[in-house]
Amino acid sequence: MFKKLLILITCFYIFAIKASDNTVIVGTNAEFPPFSYIENKELVGFDIDVAKEVATRLGKKIQFKDMPFDALIPEIILARVDFVAAGMSYTAERAKRVMFTKPYITKDPLVIFSTSKQKFNLDDLNTKTVIVIEGFTADFFMSSKAGVNLIRLPTQADGFMAIKSGRADAFVTSKSTVDAFFELQDASHFQITILDGTGETCALVVPKNKSNLFVEIQKALDDMENDGMMAKLKAKWKLL
Repeated sequence: MFKKLLILITCFYIFAIKASDNTVIVGTNAEFPPFSYIENKELVGFDIDVAKEVATRLGKKIQFKDMPFDALIPEIILARVDFVAAGMSYTAERAKRVMFTKPYITKDPLVIFSTSKQKFNLDDLNTKTVIVIEGFTADFFMSSKAGVNLIRLPTQADGFMAIKSGRADAFVTSKSTVDAFFELQDASHFQITILDGTGETCALVVPKNKSNLFVEIQKALDDMENDGMMAKLKAKWKLL
């Protein structure tokens, strides 16, 4: 009887592993439109669609884990997610801890977002109070600018709210994020200045100890570029 029970437990354990192996767990931060956000209680966005398409091409089911942006890389390192799809940009510091695929978004410039009362260029921001989202490209970019009073907030929604409430003079973020905001708000009430020579890049992020998965994901992304699927998704989310 004990042997039969042991066999049943072993079989169940093996089945559970295989079922788990057939699912990729993807970390994201659902506060970054148009890449990943909640709409009508559903997780949507460009990166969500990219991750779903990659999983399909790998022959896997997909499960998303929504979490704060600064928790994404620790979750990868702790092997709690298989990869991250959250509009994440490559930095040398991050690359010491995780692997980045080739970027599939490369032309998303930073912009200065402000109310219609005043339009700023980069030099105008000296001595001004400027919002950035902690850990994002704009944070790294503006941290090198002397004389700017930076306020770091956790989400894009917080950044837009701070400008609307008069808490800060300007909000530096990506153009795609502002474009998504203008889908809901009257653009005539605000000003934007594109910062030439800047830009967000987006890639999927994979644990350093999953080189085989990395190769499979990169091949899926390459195939999506070559067969037009990536362009189709960019057009859907107005990222062309």
